[in-house]
Amino acid sequence: MRKSASKNSSLQGWHLYWVESDGVEDCFVVARNKRSACSVEIHMNGFDPAEVNAVRITKIPPNAARAYGRENPDRGWPGYVYGRLLFENIGAQFREINDKKEMLLLDAVYEVEDYAPCYISFSRFIGDKAISNLRSDSSLSEIKYHDEDIFDGPEIHLITALGMCLAMCQRIEYYISNSFLLGASKKQKEKYQTINDMRNGWRKKTLGNMIRSIEEAWDIHPLLKANLEIFLQNRNLLVHGITTDDRYDIRTRWGCDELLAFLYFFDLHARVVKAAFRSSFYASIDFGILTWGRPPGMSKRAFGRKHEKEAAMFFEFFTMKDGQI
Repeated sequence: MRKSASKNSSLQGWHLYWVESDGVEDCFVVARNKRSACSVEIHMNGFDPAEVNAVRITKIPPNAARAYGRENPDRGWPGYVYGRLLFENIGAQFREINDKKEMLLLDAVYEVEDYAPCYISFSRFIGDKAISNLRSDSSLSEIKYHDEDIFDGPEIHLITALGMCLAMCQRIEYYISNSFLLGASKKQKEKYQTINDMRNGWRKKTLGNMIRSIEEAWDIHPLLKANLEIFLQNRNLLVHGITTDDRYDIRTRWGCDELLAFLYFFDLHARVVKAAFRSSFYASIDFGILTWGRPPGMSKRAFGRKHEKEAAMFFEFFTMKDGQI
């Protein structure tokens, strides 16, 4: 920040704007007002004023402006944003998914190549902003809720429990699909040339095929096997239509009580299954680290002593069959 702009009132009145132009050179600009923000882009890239629009994101607190000035003493405002520090200091969140860096700032998600002008692009709105935009879309205004889509009283708690059980199913299937050790039968090994081939092939299998492949190489503890059979049977009903089954009609008191008992019963068995495949998931990671070392960038928190203890439970649930090594 310019030295003359770093004293007294110079830290006050700055705002972060998202300046839109041609969709390629859209970028973040700090300015005192919308007109000033547009002016930065117009003068830097030669856009016509009619081609540029600035959307105010948030006010920049003086402490955030001061920190940015210390890190960027030669970059003045109004101007572009360089680096990640300013975003951190105004509450942005960061993550990497599928090798793509993303930044969340006030219900807006941006894809990031680098924290510099023209290397950050708007991706989508989420949360309240996304819902607000959908509600303001006149083409969707005619879509109405039917009575069967509205839940009151105790029904909404059952819907919540149903969602929790569905999330449990997804977590269990995630653990299974990433437990490549369970696919290490002799027959499966012959299909793949490398451990990555086996892991990728394992992930492509359906849940039923995964279970059959596991049983080729491993003896499953009888208690787990009994719980797994019950889980698989009830999972299909849960996922594929329990709310349309006359027995579990949540519009009736009888149906509500039937569904409540089912969900509690399902949860008990699912937790045993989850514990087993969670241990196989961590055992697969442990095996990979011991064999090939910790991947670059993988922190110790990502797999530490707590996870090692869970991995050690693997052989309480699974025993490799003879001739599978």
